[in-house]
Amino acid sequence: MQQWESRPTAHWVGLGVKSGLVMLLALPLLQPDLEQYEGKGMNVRILVFPLAALVIPVLWRLTGSRDPYPYLVDSLLVLTPLTDVLWNTLDLYDRVWAFDKPVHLMNSMLFAAVVGLWAARYPLGTVNRFALALGLGMTLGALWELGEYASFAAGWSDLQSYPDTIGDLTFGLVGCLLGAGIALMATQALEEEPEAEPATVLAGP
Repeated sequence: MQQWESRPTAHWVGLGVKSGLVMLLALPLLQPDLEQYEGKGMNVRILVFPLAALVIPVLWRLTGSRDPYPYLVDSLLVLTPLTDVLWNTLDLYDRVWAFDKPVHLMNSMLFAAVVGLWAARYPLGTVNRFALALGLGMTLGALWELGEYASFAAGWSDLQSYPDTIGDLTFGLVGCLLGAGIALMATQALEEEPEAEPATVLAGP
């Protein structure tokens, strides 16, 4: 019991985010014929999205399990699939014109911020951290677009037009620039604190 009571608040927040993702994915799994899920490739999302909850724990283990655990990075990464399923469940992609554009911007911000905050655990230097966050953030955005095309090729979702894809990538680039910049400013501000260690503070209370 004492072990559970000693868990930081960030642990419970992360657990709540991951539980929310599982619950949201349960709806299209149990009721796949709902109108808002038609042509959205929800079967792929059900299979792939839960993996987001495992990325940071596995990466943390593979890199030596160095304390503190990156709770903030873990939660931010899971927010991307969670909100995607939420917007589909609320049918906002179809009901709100160009709703996917700010979503791409926000998701790219999260991707880049995750990479930038993770990089703060290592002595990489300011330029390297920013470049890594921007580059990997855009890579993840491009993989997202490739995943959408693969879903269409398999007949699981609707095809996007070329201008729509270019728009997604453009908003993704802006989001990555913002996310990389925010992560860099956050870590630099913590580094200026005389008694603060970035990795510890970013782990969450």
